[in-house]
Amino acid sequence: MNKEDILVNSFKTVFEKMNQEGIKDSVDKKGIDKFISDCALLAATTGAASGFGGFSTMIVGVPADVINNIFQQFRVTLGVIYYKKGVYKVSFSEFMKIVGVSLGVEAGATLTKAVMISIANKILIRLSASTAGKAVPFLGAFVGGSVNYGFIRAMGAAVKKIDMSSIAFEENAQQNNSNYQLPPATTS
Repeated sequence: MNKEDILVNSFKTVFEKMNQEGIKDSVDKKGIDKFISDCALLAATTGAASGFGGFSTMIVGVPADVINNIFQQFRVTLGVIYYKKGVYKVSFSEFMKIVGVSLGVEAGATLTKAVMISIANKILIRLSASTAGKAVPFLGAFVGGSVNYGFIRAMGAAVKKIDMSSIAFEENAQQNNSNYQLPPATTS
């Protein structure tokens, strides 16, 4: 299984672990811009930690850093969906279509494994920009933290620009989340 397949299979797991009602409450309390900034700071923390000690912390920290970045990106996306549409419980497939659009991936009417791999590739390309810089002790903390912060802020801005006026999110999202299954991985 390659890194894209691993990332694709992690998307649903990360999505299911998010507290969608908690995100709604945070956006209501802080506002969308402060919520995005807070998510960016959380992403910056793992970026800095994974680069602080150079190569040795990078090896251990990068996987946790990638998962945290995806988690924060997903939180920002859900926060913006709630801010723009007033909906905070969405299905996985609807959600991933918005994530795809924010990254420049056209999802179409059906969420396929190819679209999910495209999304995974876009995320990996953006997050790998700081990996080499994390190998240098102390400087790696600055590089990792600032790249992650910028990534999440940029994702927040991209999702805010999406015209969601024609999108009708399904009312019964929780049931749809449990019914969605990723297509089986193919070997190439």
